[in-house]
Amino acid sequence: MAQNTKLFKAPDEPALEMDDIQGAVVPGFLKPHHTLLGLRIPDGIEVVRNFKAWLIALTPDVSTARQTLDDRRAYRKGKPCLPYMVGIGFSAVGLVRLTPGASMIPDDAFQAGLVVRSKLLGDPVGSAKEGDPVNWIVGGPGAELDALVLVAGTGRGDVTKRADHLESQITAAGVSVVYREDGDVRPGKEKGHEHFGFDDGVSQPGIRGRASNSPTDFITERKIDPSEVPEAWLFGYPGQDLVWPGEFVIGYAKTSPDPFLPGPSDPPRPEWTRNGSFLVFRRLRQDVGLFWRTMRSLAESLRALPGFGKMSDQHLASLLVGRWPSGAPVNRTPAQDIPDLGRDVFANNHFQFDSDTSSLKLVGGRDDPFPQAKADPAGTTCPWAAHIRKVNTRDSASDMGGRDSTYNRRLLRVGVPFGKQLDNPYSTMAEDPEKGNRGLLFLSIQASIENQFEFLMANWINDPTRPKTPGGNDMLIGQNAAAADGVRRCSLFGAGLQQAELSAEDQWVIATGGGYFFMPSISALRDIITR
Repeated sequence: MAQNTKLFKAPDEPALEMDDIQGAVVPGFLKPHHTLLGLRIPDGIEVVRNFKAWLIALTPDVSTARQTLDDRRAYRKGKPCLPYMVGIGFSAVGLVRLTPGASMIPDDAFQAGLVVRSKLLGDPVGSAKEGDPVNWIVGGPGAELDALVLVAGTGRGDVTKRADHLESQITAAGVSVVYREDGDVRPGKEKGHEHFGFDDGVSQPGIRGRASNSPTDFITERKIDPSEVPEAWLFGYPGQDLVWPGEFVIGYAKTSPDPFLPGPSDPPRPEWTRNGSFLVFRRLRQDVGLFWRTMRSLAESLRALPGFGKMSDQHLASLLVGRWPSGAPVNRTPAQDIPDLGRDVFANNHFQFDSDTSSLKLVGGRDDPFPQAKADPAGTTCPWAAHIRKVNTRDSASDMGGRDSTYNRRLLRVGVPFGKQLDNPYSTMAEDPEKGNRGLLFLSIQASIENQFEFLMANWINDPTRPKTPGGNDMLIGQNAAAADGVRRCSLFGAGLQQAELSAEDQWVIATGGGYFFMPSISALRDIITR
């Protein structure tokens, strides 16, 4: 509800150095087509010299935050967009080969690498397990990537053409392209949905900060009427938390106990890491058939229990996600999906957990005609183990403190599906020609791999008692090896508040590779890494 503006002061948001930050970091390559190129640099001074020469030539082609934001704004206005965008990140081992100062970067997870940290994330151990790093398709033991090149764009043809050109240049420099994979947004009515069938990326946080010295040139658009205070200062789109930029980009103000006030910034170490960020890449295979077969089996078992007589496989899956397939939040429509709500970006993320949600006055006279969410502090509507509650506690306190203490756990996701889509994901898929080779090229941006990505995976997603109450594991993406007996569990409430426990031993999201990377600023590429 609108409050007296005299009691509040609008946050003084910094202007980011948009020409120095990679566009893959801010605002992110939210494009429908991606190609990833994984590189390994052979031993030899001459090879390193040639690779640096290629990097010097590449640097002017690396998309900046300003170019990427301008492109996104042009797209929203129906204007021509850039044919492709390019970004690059380096693993700790790869970066040290280019500049010894990289060994001083104070992120233990980055320095150790994903293979070493895999157990912490709950990945299985044992050569018979698909998710063990020894079986990874990319980035496994002894085959870790030195660099990762991202190419993204609106058209698959333009992206492929640019990736082909870059690959030929990289190979000519004596560097090996050991991994290449395309990721593409699913077509037609499944656009924006991951392979299980759920709309993805709805809860992306917004970045506080301006693209220029203009007081209203915000990087994240503001869609709440300015008269709605403090909501207009807390959110970009309704429900979209505005997070201080230091949580994503090194050298800027971070979160403080007061969301309106900037916290201290971490000093860049070394100094050239300013305007850089960390990139997590996880190649996650999704066993779509197993997921839906399990939902059907569990739903059937639940229907035999008091309070669960109407449970369907889609309803159960939606409870575990926290959203219906359309993206409509369970908190706003507990009984059934409302596709129009799921498609409405002004409404599909506007809800809280611990308190009733009220409608807001929106810019341009828009309205929100859908049912508002009721308070759900005990998780009787949206389970505490639901994926969306595990990774974003919203207005709920957590084991870390009040709601504002969780802003520093947020990350920016820029992943995209890989593999052919299934026309009927509800089938058993016994004759799946792709043999289940589909999933998500998970990419996330953060200022600390350990405190953001790894914290969410190890401390909240895989832990049955966190972030609040013993609700269970994240059944959607949690990793079995993190559970004491290899079985994920969670609790649900029935229509009369009866409680039931679900369990799953089989794994339907399997890590099949990846790596931890640092995405340096344009100036660091130009003046430090290539020298």
